[in-house]
Amino acid sequence: MSIRLFPLALFLPLIACDSPAAPRPMDEVPVQAALADGSRQYSFQNGCVIVLQPTRAVVQSEAEACQLYHRDIALLYESAD
Repeated sequence: MSIRLFPLALFLPLIACDSPAAPRPMDEVPVQAALADGSRQYSFQNGCVIVLQPTRAVVQSEAEACQLYHRDIALLYESAD
């Protein structure tokens, strides 16, 4: 084996055994719903529910299970609508 190929031979098994990355919670796509008063609701798998005001992208309420990234995701989706 050539000296130049020796380092590659050491890393090849590591590359072949690389497992797929675990899903990141900040990549979750929330379930969106329009409420009767015009507010938008964003629901996440962990029980987080964020409700945004109907006229502006301002948080009206959020559940205790919510993390900061849940609010960011809801506001990003609201700005796209």
